[in-house]
Amino acid sequence: MAGLTSDDRLSACTKKDSKVSEEATSTVVRVVRLLQCVAEMGGEISVKEFAQRLSLPPSTVHRLLKLLMTQGLIEQRATTQRYRAGRELFRISSLITRQIDLDEIARPILEALRDACHETCYFAMYLPASRRFVGTVVARSPHPLGYHFEPLMEQKVAWGAVGRCMLAYLPDDVVAKAVAEAGPSPAGNPPPTLKDMRAALQDIRERGYASAEGEIFPEAIGFARVVFDADGNVMGSLGITMPMMRYKPAMHKQLANLVIGKANELSKALGYYEPADETASAATPARRARR
Repeated sequence: MAGLTSDDRLSACTKKDSKVSEEATSTVVRVVRLLQCVAEMGGEISVKEFAQRLSLPPSTVHRLLKLLMTQGLIEQRATTQRYRAGRELFRISSLITRQIDLDEIARPILEALRDACHETCYFAMYLPASRRFVGTVVARSPHPLGYHFEPLMEQKVAWGAVGRCMLAYLPDDVVAKAVAEAGPSPAGNPPPTLKDMRAALQDIRERGYASAEGEIFPEAIGFARVVFDADGNVMGSLGITMPMMRYKPAMHKQLANLVIGKANELSKALGYYEPADETASAATPARRARR
């Protein structure tokens, strides 16, 4: 740097450090997104699938995967050349799960709800990166015929009472993205319009719960209420699903009140404090999404 003043040299070093910092931050963000992708997609994933999901060049994805493999966070199956979660990632996940055991917190509440309605009850967790939800804890119906919302079952948040009661409390931009990528429902219903979705979500906020027929499971009806975490973010939802053949309109109010009460109980158990001017059945103002 001959011929440069001390201020010029300082400015050049600062710009260089800034560039290195930006590159490091970019790499960290991409690694986090890749690990989120592994967790949310499940199974074995190819470089091409990663690249499409993350909107990254295959060469960049390959480099990041190799980096994560050196730490045991990602493994490559020799017979398929596809990638999956590594044993070190499972170890870390297990340690975190022991510290925040949702099953331990939610199961007694779900079992009490199941015993009150004799239908399958569940807690589903919101996945903000993909605008989906995943079945996390399930209390099964004692009836031989039922619709079982399986643990790890994943669906788009635009569908069903379970998803829409979360979507009702998420920001407008998330709602627009969820509608744009909704597609037909798992049961074959046509994609919703943004106008219709906004009207449906307003109704959910006013009632304090969501209900839906035949959107995820054909010939099934579901009731669900949003669950918040300690910071007032959307954590997921608690719900009931049952075959239409066992449902009678006279049961609607009872099932809605049950799901509202137990969802509020779960939110409280997770540390959420409900303002004093809100009642169990009243609409709740929109809260922040989990980012």
